[in-house]
Amino acid sequence: MSEVSTSHCQRHQFVVFGPDWGRHPSTSQHLFSELLDSNSVVWVETVGLRLPQLNLRDLRRSWQKLLDYFTGRRQGIASEQSGLTVVCPLTLPFTQYRCVRRFNLWQIRRAVAGACQRLGFTQHTLVVTAPSHCDVVGRLGESLSIFYCPDNYALWPGMNPRLVHCMELELTDRVGAIVAVSDCLGERLKASGKPLLVLTQGVNAAHFARSLPPQSSGRFEIVYFGMIDERLDLDLLVELAQRLPQALIRMIGPVLINPTRLREQPNVRLEPQVPFATLPASLSTASLFILPFSLNELSKSCSPLKMKEYLACGRPVVATAVPEAERLAPFVHVASDQASFVTAVAAAVEGRLPFDAEAVKLMIAREGWDAKAQEFIQFVESQRPRH
Repeated sequence: MSEVSTSHCQRHQFVVFGPDWGRHPSTSQHLFSELLDSNSVVWVETVGLRLPQLNLRDLRRSWQKLLDYFTGRRQGIASEQSGLTVVCPLTLPFTQYRCVRRFNLWQIRRAVAGACQRLGFTQHTLVVTAPSHCDVVGRLGESLSIFYCPDNYALWPGMNPRLVHCMELELTDRVGAIVAVSDCLGERLKASGKPLLVLTQGVNAAHFARSLPPQSSGRFEIVYFGMIDERLDLDLLVELAQRLPQALIRMIGPVLINPTRLREQPNVRLEPQVPFATLPASLSTASLFILPFSLNELSKSCSPLKMKEYLACGRPVVATAVPEAERLAPFVHVASDQASFVTAVAAAVEGRLPFDAEAVKLMIAREGWDAKAQEFIQFVESQRPRH
């Protein structure tokens, strides 16, 4: 049993606004999964910040959200994990309109109030994870509100930066405290003057250790898993593929950009997203992990979950010089430019890239989500009003 669950006799009550539980495990879901054994969590699923487009992906997602609401099937998740209650109020994505935001708030208040009443919540902590949640703060009967910030959303493609920035200013003004997942985000949010905790990403080390010991597929495998999106440096990936034709480059995850240039490379294989539960098994033949992000404002604002997940698999990692990679530089090979990235990967293919597996294992053991959950709970308790 973790220290979190043994050191707190009184269960905490949380109302958390986050991505759909279990669909694609997020930073916030990993954190609160660790808290379920000893705390009660109402998880509220709402629409995201991005405006829907007229494409198959967004139409399918909109239909899915409607089914979730009218069938109540998402609430069934609660029966799978004690301490968890999932609510899925009907909300609309067009948050640039005040009338839509008022409608969404009305739906959310009804759903959350009903769940809190059923569970006997008397003094809950509200945790929101996106600027679009600004309208709910102070309106759900919470005793403490926290903005748990995993990203700089205004920089993401498809967003309305001005609207997101205004919402974030409103949110940081209303909440009682802020938790940021990186020093970069923490520095940006420090101007709010609110109590701030920088809580870096954790990792489920035991889960990813299931990819060990490495299996051989007969070919050196260079692996990336995660969103295949605008953060990736396609020029770098093409150069890597052409310079190392003997290696197989596996790109695992949903494709959100035009993949033509990658598909043209005979040694690049695009693979569909793998469920989190079975991801380690699909990585058993990996020889090396890469983080080939472009060095721009968007990638520099990110704190990728996958960095520590890569390391927990017990293989070397080569990354471009994004802040999270530089922070882990004693354990990750950080490349300052395209040439040094390719050189480091080539060294790995030839068996010349150093990797201290024991040092990595010791570091990862200190970075578990159980330790992050304990730090989070301690921060929450320090911010709760004294009676």
